[in-house]
Amino acid sequence: MVKELEMKTFLIVTVAFLIGTFAFAQSRAVSYESITVADTAIGITPSTLTLVLANGQCSGRLETGQIRFRVDGTDPTDSEGILLEVGELIKVTQLTNLLAFKAIRTGATSGVLKIHCFQ
Repeated sequence: MVKELEMKTFLIVTVAFLIGTFAFAQSRAVSYESITVADTAIGITPSTLTLVLANGQCSGRLETGQIRFRVDGTDPTDSEGILLEVGELIKVTQLTNLLAFKAIRTGATSGVLKIHCFQ
């Protein structure tokens, strides 16, 4: 009975360790990018996306110039898409959405979106 309990405890600890290790690996920063969002829709650069795994994500803050973005494969316009104000945070998850992400400025001032991408 004691040996069986020790084995179950060992398995629980091992599984917890592996889950923790996997979760840590999934959140490792692999790139940083500063994207200038002007009057033509732009996405995350391919060199950044090649570092992100299927379950990766990118997150960041808009530092200047209001923008609009979409992740459905259609380019946003200055009046269509999700509005992101200066100072707001953005998080895009899953490689499919990251590949489809496009942003455009809404006015005369280009937006600067600073992002980190994680595996």
